[in-house]
Amino acid sequence: MIMNNMKGFTLIESLIVVFICTIFMLLPTLAIKKWKQVLEVDQFLSSFEKKLLFTQQMSVVNTIDTQIVFFEQSQQIHFLIPKSEHTLETEILEIPVTLIANGPDKITFKKGSGNNGKLSKFSFSWTQRKQLIEFQFQLGSGRYLKKIKQL
Repeated sequence: MIMNNMKGFTLIESLIVVFICTIFMLLPTLAIKKWKQVLEVDQFLSSFEKKLLFTQQMSVVNTIDTQIVFFEQSQQIHFLIPKSEHTLETEILEIPVTLIANGPDKITFKKGSGNNGKLSKFSFSWTQRKQLIEFQFQLGSGRYLKKIKQL
């Protein structure tokens, strides 16, 4: 028995269909990678603000000087909160690779008031979004202003 009228797809047509399906499956994966980077930066900025305020508040509550130390080489920010004269709690915040950070080496919040006595500024340059996020401390109050500028 010979089959002359075979119906179906050729190998090339099947490969084209597989290729198109693969592209449709990869598109969301590429979009998720960008969303992940944005979420990572947003989470970092939120954590930075919370730890900054907590460090400042602990200088008022515990009546012990607290510090924020910035390590530019390793792109880390350390929040140093003394629990007593002999114990020190350190929280380390890693700066995402998508941000370029600039700031003072050390900020000290004075015990009792939470003031830092300097016009210090932390800047985070986000090149993908062409934004500069600044945390500018005000003199005498210990408060800061958060500014987001377009580059």
